[in-house]
Amino acid sequence: MTAFQRILLTGGGTAGHVNPALAIGRALGDDRTTYLYVGVRGRAEADVVPRDGMPITFVRASAYPGSWPSAAWLGFLASTAAGTLKAASVIRRFRPDIVVGTGGFASAPTMFAAALLRRLGLYRAGIYVHEQNAAPGKLNLLVGRLADRVFVSFPETLSAFPSNGVMAGYPLRRRIAGVDRRAAGEGLDFEVPAGRRVVFAFGGSQGARTINRAVVDALGALLPHKDRLFVIHGTGLRRGDGTYDAHADSQDRLAALYTADERRAIDSFYVARPYFHEIEKIYALADLVVVRAGAGTLNEVAALGLPAIVIPKINLPGEHQVMNARALARSGGAVVLYEQTLTEHGRPVEHVDGMLLAHEIVALLADAEGLRRMGQAGPAFVRHDALDIIRRSIAGEESSASPSADAVAVAASPAALPGNAALLSRLERARGAAGARGFDVRLAIPSAADRAYYTSRATSLVASRFWESRNLGVKLIGMLQARECLPLVVALLKDRTRAAWYKRALGGDFEQVGFVRRNALAALARLGVVTPEVEAVLVAALNDPYYEARAEACRAVTELEPHLSAAGRAHLVAGLVRLLRDRWLEVAAAAAEALGHVGGADDARPALVALQDHKFWLVRAAGLRGLLALIERGQAGSLEGLEESLRGFALTATDFRPEFTIRTAYARVVTAIAARRTPS
Repeated sequence: MTAFQRILLTGGGTAGHVNPALAIGRALGDDRTTYLYVGVRGRAEADVVPRDGMPITFVRASAYPGSWPSAAWLGFLASTAAGTLKAASVIRRFRPDIVVGTGGFASAPTMFAAALLRRLGLYRAGIYVHEQNAAPGKLNLLVGRLADRVFVSFPETLSAFPSNGVMAGYPLRRRIAGVDRRAAGEGLDFEVPAGRRVVFAFGGSQGARTINRAVVDALGALLPHKDRLFVIHGTGLRRGDGTYDAHADSQDRLAALYTADERRAIDSFYVARPYFHEIEKIYALADLVVVRAGAGTLNEVAALGLPAIVIPKINLPGEHQVMNARALARSGGAVVLYEQTLTEHGRPVEHVDGMLLAHEIVALLADAEGLRRMGQAGPAFVRHDALDIIRRSIAGEESSASPSADAVAVAASPAALPGNAALLSRLERARGAAGARGFDVRLAIPSAADRAYYTSRATSLVASRFWESRNLGVKLIGMLQARECLPLVVALLKDRTRAAWYKRALGGDFEQVGFVRRNALAALARLGVVTPEVEAVLVAALNDPYYEARAEACRAVTELEPHLSAAGRAHLVAGLVRLLRDRWLEVAAAAAEALGHVGGADDARPALVALQDHKFWLVRAAGLRGLLALIERGQAGSLEGLEESLRGFALTATDFRPEFTIRTAYARVVTAIAARRTPS
């Protein structure tokens, strides 16, 4: 077996990038190999790599700041440039035979430096990349073009690297397999009682707040089953930047939710630790895992035949965690729960219902045959010995590393999940074909799992710092008819945070810009649910500073009329009457039509009749349509004299059509009055 003498590894930010790099490095070397790992100080590699006995050096790097230019871009470019110069110096001194990168922002400077040195003729050795996820990250997409070969874990990823992609699979750490369950408990600082089914929940090296909080929230519902199960919870290490102390947050939530007696009972079946460096022992004890959808985690649990409840992080680049989770679920090895974004103390937070998680845990553990089938599906998901394929490919021990025919077929197939804008376009076409009243999202998206995912994605967009994303998110919530998202839409409409001074200078009023408020009101109408809070935001929206939001509020009142309370209706009618004098014709016209749907003889009728003197025909025509709705609802009161009072309407217009719209509206009102007078 060919072994390289000097190997430089890079990749990091999270252990999901570090562990495959270490596994590949060990597979490519032997006892004579000299290794060097290049990472970023304060990230997962700074803790994990030294424990593996490998020397590490650090360069500067920062996460990709997104596609929108911002101040963060200056820091990103500066740190990447400084890191690339430092990495070039490291490569020149170390003189590696090969450089292997596994992604994450920590790998970018080193891979850029290796490619630059080779282009300048100062470095001749090979450059290789491993992409763990189904949807490659932006940095790996760029670096992959500079590499000799890009090894991928999923067939779907090959289309991103058509010239140098190699289907290898995920490089599993050899040490995670082969641990005996009986011996696994040795050396641990806790003991699993005999006969218990073990649930292992963790969110990666730095923890996942969604999983941590869902697990803690689920403990109360799991208390009745405490004699039959045992929960091991890896909360995560404190992040290097100090932004989130996962273990402390979990313990604080535990103390806040449960009484002292409940906590003592919970202690009999629950143990939490920040991190398990010998995770192979915990895997050996587990009957079921609750995990994020990083490629490393999913491949490890699948290879070990562990049934999984997977909670992917939403709206990551390329939705790679969602793609990973769906791939394992399609094989039968996992159940997927999606995050939802809620408001907590006025701030959006990702959330998974602890009761839902507890229900899934109990149901799966109670189904022994189902667990067995899930366990059998896992190893079939991991179809390749990735380390052997990578070693042989880099060493030149095989003439071809072409993917199998089935892998090529999968890679060539269209993406299963449309993007946000494409999804919205699909739903709008379906709604247009079915009509607003007849549209059912279940016909456009038959799969309940897909609807849950799209709803999760929409709520995550609403939490974005970019108003364009929030705008798209509220549109999707309305089109998806996601009634469970009503509190999020209401919270957005209630947000009256003043925009920053530079946004105000550009015409902005609130942080939730006018377009977002307008489309949030349209979403309210499509959700079709009225609560006292909904009525309150509708009343407030009739006074919104943005005219399109006021007009949309009027249309929402019309749609939601059947569900309004008497008190809410009275406040809304008063607001609509005021809007008849709005300087924007669109607003006044929308208010007139809405009045006909929610008002009555005493409040709406006089205001609508008075519009006969309005100087703009569009408003006069809307007033007539409002009166028609009032009559058809039987809320116009006595019809005696009504036709006579309408003869003052000026039935002229400036639309230069053969038949004036306002005359048509007048004729329909007169016909409706006559029909109501005629005995049935």
